Amino acid sequence: MTILIMCNLGNSDLVADGKRPNNLRVEGEQLWQTFAKHQFELPLIEPCLKFIQQKHPDAKARLICFFTDQPENPKTMQADRFGVRLRDKDTVWLARIVQRLVSERFANWIEQVQPVRIENRYGPDLNPSIYDEAFEAYAYLLTRVEHDVDACYILTAGGIPACNFALQLQAIIAYADRCHFVYPPEGGHVTELGIGEKMSRAFQRINAMTALGQYNFPAALLSARHAGVEEWILRLLEYAVYREAFDFRRAQDVATKAERVASGTNRDLCRELSADLKQLEKNDMAALLREVAYSAEIAWRNGRYADMLGRIFRFQEGVLRWIVERYLGLPTDMSKELREVNVKRYREQIEATPDLRRFLEQRTIDNQPLRYADGPNRPVMQAMFEFVLEGGTRADGTPCATKKDRERLRGVQARLNKLNALADLRNQSVIAHGFAGVSEEAINNLYQGGAKQIVDDLKKIIELLGIEGTASPFDRIVEVVQRALKQRLDT
Repeated sequence: MTILIMCNLGNSDLVADGKRPNNLRVEGEQLWQTFAKHQFELPLIEPCLKFIQQKHPDAKARLICFFTDQPENPKTMQADRFGVRLRDKDTVWLARIVQRLVSERFANWIEQVQPVRIENRYGPDLNPSIYDEAFEAYAYLLTRVEHDVDACYILTAGGIPACNFALQLQAIIAYADRCHFVYPPEGGHVTELGIGEKMSRAFQRINAMTALGQYNFPAALLSARHAGVEEWILRLLEYAVYREAFDFRRAQDVATKAERVASGTNRDLCRELSADLKQLEKNDMAALLREVAYSAEIAWRNGRYADMLGRIFRFQEGVLRWIVERYLGLPTDMSKELREVNVKRYREQIEATPDLRRFLEQRTIDNQPLRYADGPNRPVMQAMFEFVLEGGTRADGTPCATKKDRERLRGVQARLNKLNALADLRNQSVIAHGFAGVSEEAINNLYQGGAKQIVDDLKKIIELLGIEGTASPFDRIVEVVQRALKQRLDT
């Protein structure tokens, strides 16, 4: 096991001959030059090291001591009201003394004591008492520190408050749940604080909220788990992950679990989300079209543009199936379980509709007759759609669609044709037949109005088809979970 220990050095960290040095730079250098003549104590550092050693006696430990060594300039050389200059407070000599003392006293446990100067990427010219400068400096410093350790301990006392604050935050960012905080009250018992876990969970809640803002439910779920949030929140996020993947059975299972552990209006929401899946589990085409539109929007928000194109392709085909089933009454589900029965019905109903049969017989693809009898593939359904738009009639002579419906369907056709501009890009991508990249820029160049307009056009198609219930359940989940996570940040 490897352990990294880090601390900031300050004037409380050293006692020489029973007294603390006042001018750390001048007196520190004198103490260093006459090291053997003095009795040294480390009233904060040594008790903490012993505490950590007791917890991990067989570990390989390393100590990093951050010290100040400010350059000479008018600001650092200007004396305060007590006649002390900023540079006089530097702990550069204290670092050497601490390095030697710890190396000698913990020789059998600590493998290395490393003094590190507080600086940013430009050098030590910064004010370590200013919080934003210290924060930037420690972001730089910790990129140079080993991260492949089993545990990281931060000593929270000693040093400059701004530097302690910056070290603690940057350590949490770098080491997350491996980061522990030790508080050494002078003369008291060393205590391991829970602030590290609390800060880590707060960061994870923020990460979850950020991911939710992008509708990135898998990432939000991962962060929420690390944040230790309530079970009903985790279940709602699991529901969103499964539902976006069209795994409605598992979504139903977690919705039931969410309902059991939620309360109040949140329980009502879980119950509604559970009921919302019934039409999807029955493969209701209207419900599935809404669902594909929701998931295409999520893919767009996530920047998953190839996935978005795949869902658009499925949406186009789903719209054609819905129109053929709705206006011609023909079955389009040719899944393995239903194919034999539905193909038979499909052919019989076409034969029983002379106008439709003659229309299809006149259609060609690449100068070849349209093979409509094989089943309702995409070219066949497009031809059937045109039959409806042109006022085609049923076997009894009545029009398949009213004039008002045909006007709306022309709006649907116009948008479906517009979506065809993306067909080549999809076909060349990894989700179809090639390995070409798909980016927002590529989509924007091909589609009038860009990627955002695609989402609006999908919603408009659903509206024109007269399919009700276009409010996305994913919007509700994001709203409720973000509100719950924010409330926990405020408490």
